[in-house]
Amino acid sequence: MAELRRELGLFEAVVYGVGLILGAGIYAILGEATGVTGGSIVFAFLLAALIAALTGLSYAELASIYPKAEGDYIYVREAFDREVLSDLTALGRLFMGVISSAAVALAFAGYLSIFLDVPAIPVAIGLVLVTMAVNYWGIELSVRLNLVFTGIEIVGLLIVIWLGAGSWGQAPVFHAPEGLTGLVYASFLIFFAYLGFGSIVNVAEETEDAARTIPRAVVLAIGITTLLYVLVGLSAVALVDWTVLGGSASPLADVARIGWGPAGATLLAAIALFSTTNTVLIIQISTSRLLYGVSKREYHVFPELFSRVHPGRRTPHYAVLLVGLATVPWVFLDDIGAVAGLANLSLLVVFALVNAALLKLRYDRPEVERGFRAPLNVGRLSLTAVGGLVSSLGLIVFYVTTW
Repeated sequence: MAELRRELGLFEAVVYGVGLILGAGIYAILGEATGVTGGSIVFAFLLAALIAALTGLSYAELASIYPKAEGDYIYVREAFDREVLSDLTALGRLFMGVISSAAVALAFAGYLSIFLDVPAIPVAIGLVLVTMAVNYWGIELSVRLNLVFTGIEIVGLLIVIWLGAGSWGQAPVFHAPEGLTGLVYASFLIFFAYLGFGSIVNVAEETEDAARTIPRAVVLAIGITTLLYVLVGLSAVALVDWTVLGGSASPLADVARIGWGPAGATLLAAIALFSTTNTVLIIQISTSRLLYGVSKREYHVFPELFSRVHPGRRTPHYAVLLVGLATVPWVFLDDIGAVAGLANLSLLVVFALVNAALLKLRYDRPEVERGFRAPLNVGRLSLTAVGGLVSSLGLIVFYVTTW
């Protein structure tokens, strides 16, 4: 049987993660989150980053032990040896992948509406189908597009930071119209912005020296994106009233309009199109690789058909097709906040299981060679994994009971 082609080094893996995280968050969910928490959006980003970092360290260690495309699934399977838990993990990640693709595709349509008067749903569906075709064509083309598009979106964020830097002192960072509840809920929404770090592990079988490269890529991607997020959030609330941002389908374009005029708004909207396209593409890649992984003969979670690799393109073509087509129905929700909330809920369940898996493996298999070890330990107990588990469960309870 044909295998996936290993094309990614550390640089490509970091750019892959940064591109996925940035596009999914700052361009898609900033407005929705700011509408809930006002100027304190900066603290919401920091809280979400802390929660992401705790779980990210668990992913990094587990990926160094099991550098497989099936990622989360294999971690939970090896730790608990319970098919119901590992199958739940796979289903949660697949569910998150398709609905988050839909959310970012809707964000793409929102930015495109600045240039063309076109209906959002057909545009979002068209983007999903185009990225599905690129995903099928091959990882090399996908990586090249990712490198270019990620560079463009980082330039866009640096422009926003530059525009707002002189006004940071005026940012109402302690303004929280919904109080602590609003701040926590905004952090829950913004957590959607960090979903990329969990997907980096799914390209392990297309990465050189994956046991060492993937953990480093996870840590670096979270650090780089957190710095950019906080500075962009600070610039946004310094330049634009939070109520305006909260009701905007293209929040960063509004920030650029205030700071630079119509030309700035046009430029940022154009950059956002590249960013959201990039994010949909790499979510489709990571989700199809997960489906490919858990459909292998030894697992039987899904029909083995989806683990087949195209002999010419060297991509899991049946998995690519299913993931793309499964994304389309979620576009019809036509509500970025609702779709992001569903994605987060499924992802947090997976994160809780992944953190629990690391805690158990630390005691059950301490002798297993690790290319990376999460810091802050008491004996075999990982304090960061405990923090990741508690925070993930806490956000699930908060969302279900409060909103």
